[in-house]
Formats: sequence, structure tokens, C-alpha cells
Amino acid sequence: MTLRVLAFAVLLMATSASASVVSVFNSGIWEGGPNFGADGRFSDCTMTAQSEDGLLLAFVISKDFDWGLALADERWNLDVGVTKEVTLVIDANAPIESVAKVVDPHGVLIPLENSDPVVDALRNGSVLTIDVLGSHIRFKLTGTRAAIGDLAACVTEHVNAEKV
Repeated sequence: MTLRVLAFAVLLMATSASASVVSVFNSGIWEGGPNFGADGRFSDCTMTAQSEDGLLLAFVISKDFDWGLALADERWNLDVGVTKEVTLVIDANAPIESVAKVVDPHGVLIPLENSDPVVDALRNGSVLTIDVLGSHIRFKLTGTRAAIGDLAACVTEHVNAEKV
């Protein structure tokens, strides 16, 4: 996975007040759009939503179609570079085990498998439960089905635009 690109998205989210994300779509609780590197080239598309307790959740798809889940919370003070085990559960589906990497003092990145079972579970799910950093986080997936489609379309559109 292009960890550097996705780490950039987490940094962008952690500083959301000054982020340069161009909002292109809204779906349910999600807002998303493309991100560009310092060189002005397309890097990824990110969709974000905030939980009731202030945690920022984002799905990121890189220009190489690698994807992950990022969590950011300004209250966290994490050691960059450390990895933490994480468990994701969507509704009553089987747990998804992964490793979260701390990419910012306020954010972690969780690479996700780009497979039909994971994507389908997220598209059709109602609640995502995340066990990471000693926290049990529950997040309603309102509008996620359409938002994931919009997120993938965002990447395709910008990858194709760069080819021209």
C-alpha cells in the first residue's frame, strides 16, 4: 500500500480546519473529494465523517487503488511509527484483523484489503466497530454505500484526467 500517500491524507484530516481537500460529494454523513500533493498532482480521494464524540473517520483510496481507513483525534498524542493491532467489525460479520500504523501524533492509518467481502460489508453495513488504542469505537455507516461508490469514481476521474 502506498503508505506515504495515505499518511498524507491522515495529516490532512488531523488539520481539517486548514485542509485543502476539495469537497466534491456528500453522501449521508460523508463528505469527500480529491487530494493533491505539493507538486499539484493527484494523490488520492478521501471521504470523511465525524463521530458524535469528535473522532474523525476517513476512507482513503490512492491513485493506485490501494485503500485504507484513517482515524484522527486531536486529543490523541501518539508515537509516530508505532503499530497497533486493530479489529474491525461490521454489524455481525466476522472480525477483520489488521494493523494500524501511527502516521501522525493525532492519527492512525489502517490498511484495508481491497476485496469484495470487505467492500461489500462496508457498503451494506449499518455500524462499524473499531477496537484500537484501547478504545471501542462505534460508528454509524449512514450513506456509506453511495459514498464508497462516489469515492471510487473520484479516483477514477482524477486518474483518467492525469492521463490526458
